[in-house]
Amino acid sequence: MAKKRKKKRKLKISRVFLAIIIFIILGYLMDLLCQVPIRGFYVVNNTYYTDQEILKLTKLDKYPSYILTNSYMVNKEIKNNELIDSIKLKKHINGMYEIIVNENKILFYDNASKKSILTNKKEISYYYENAPVLINEIDNKKIKDKLISKMINLDKNILNNVSEIKYDPNEIDKERFLFSMNDGNYVYLTLSKFSNINKYLEISNTLSDKNGILYLDYGNYFVPKE
Repeated sequence: MAKKRKKKRKLKISRVFLAIIIFIILGYLMDLLCQVPIRGFYVVNNTYYTDQEILKLTKLDKYPSYILTNSYMVNKEIKNNELIDSIKLKKHINGMYEIIVNENKILFYDNASKKSILTNKKEISYYYENAPVLINEIDNKKIKDKLISKMINLDKNILNNVSEIKYDPNEIDKERFLFSMNDGNYVYLTLSKFSNINKYLEISNTLSDKNGILYLDYGNYFVPKE
């Protein structure tokens, strides 16, 4: 009986030893995998920073571990950046990473305050040459806040077509604005009918070859330049 017990004990020890060896091998392989760096990147949706600047901001320019790198780590690096709301990483099986940038878009540059107004309503000391410029001061804070709220809902393609914004109230309407478009046209708007400008591209296709003024504040008509 003693001999049989001894054999069983030897068998149990050999299994434990084998399990330890397998564990060590797996640990070594896992360590090797964790050291495999990211092979490259695709950066998408970035407007205000170049691809290389995005990599530097997120510290991905160091080409860290393909396995260990994740969105949480990257977002910690850009948490204080006003122009970037968040970044999502998408892994590809070829060892590449897709960096999807979610930005706080610039609504316009306020020439009076020398600051850019973002979609999160924050103001930052940053100038982007392709952003619309509010060329004069809005002396009424409520009207300015209302303009910002309206522009947050502005279609992205329309926003990209706006060159300048002028606060242009008259005796009838204190919430009246004149938009200068990149195609050379002008558009009169009032905040109560602000959403009308989202149809600008559709409307502009029906206009004459001459540039002019599109009145979307009262009515809907176009006056060509002479």
